[in-house]
Amino acid sequence: MIDPIVERQYSDCRELLNLWRRYHDFFKVAVSGDGITPENEHEFITIKSRIAMLHDPFMDVLDHDQNIGQNVLSIVTRSITLKHVHRMSTAEIKKIELEWHESYLLLNETLGMLEDKRKQFTYVTPSQYYRRLYTKKIVKTVRDFISGWVFKTVMIIAGLMVGIFLFLQFGGVDWALGWAPTRKAVIKCEDLIRLAFKNYAYRELALLERMDRVAPDFVNIRRVNAKNERGYECSVGMSRVAEKLRGNANDFSEDLKQNRDCRSETYEPAYGFGGGEAIAWLYRMPTSQIAQAIEGKYNAWYGQLPVGQPPDWVFFRRSNIVGVVFAGDNEGRIRNWVRGQYLHIRRK
Repeated sequence: MIDPIVERQYSDCRELLNLWRRYHDFFKVAVSGDGITPENEHEFITIKSRIAMLHDPFMDVLDHDQNIGQNVLSIVTRSITLKHVHRMSTAEIKKIELEWHESYLLLNETLGMLEDKRKQFTYVTPSQYYRRLYTKKIVKTVRDFISGWVFKTVMIIAGLMVGIFLFLQFGGVDWALGWAPTRKAVIKCEDLIRLAFKNYAYRELALLERMDRVAPDFVNIRRVNAKNERGYECSVGMSRVAEKLRGNANDFSEDLKQNRDCRSETYEPAYGFGGGEAIAWLYRMPTSQIAQAIEGKYNAWYGQLPVGQPPDWVFFRRSNIVGVVFAGDNEGRIRNWVRGQYLHIRRK
């Protein structure tokens, strides 16, 4: 079996060794000053050019003493012409002689190593050869991929994803939400997430606010979070729901007891608009799925109402938070305004 790669390497190195000897012959001619003719100058430059062409294949074969191998190209680069060599100092000439000798020995050693490889391949079958060849290619491809930017980028992304997963899994977001320096950033990020995933749950009821800070001319905002005042407790809102549904199969007042926290807000009509106080109760449920189930019950109950007889209270849901608003002005503007405020994402 003949390995064409080894054969090419052997041929290139053998030619380079012969050219290296010829270069040295011309170098000695230049040092002595005898025989510096236009013909010899031309041949000297031709030899240098061919040595430069064979230098890269020679370096590819080397697995040690790369610095000595690099001297081959360095020497021919410094030896511009025979006349230039003749004008070199004694120290420069001795340095080149020493480097040439080291390179010559390395070339002979490399050629001997390639000769041994050629002999070894005489006992290799074609199947063994191609198996080794493809194995080397696979190993090289894997090594290049691992050391390449694509693999590094993938590993960095994977590491970030694992880090984010662990951060979320072990309550990192709750910790960041409770830490003043990062709280605002977490709120902004979660608001952005809700633009794409509207059912992304709120971790605190306080994170859901009205869209507008200023109320319209037909409503006055009296008190926010009045749940600790008599008549505005969370349980009162549940009782009002049970009263309105009156034992209907879709009564969700009991489901509201699963809430994690709640708040109540009071509104009254502005002067001259008529009507009475409106009370809104907001309940944060454990999950968005529970809140959706409650919304489904409300919609089923609402669908059973006679046409043209809307109820005097409204229901709304945003992610895992559900709200109910009772009473208010007779036209329902206050109730609808409150619901609309919470069904839009908060303005910063």
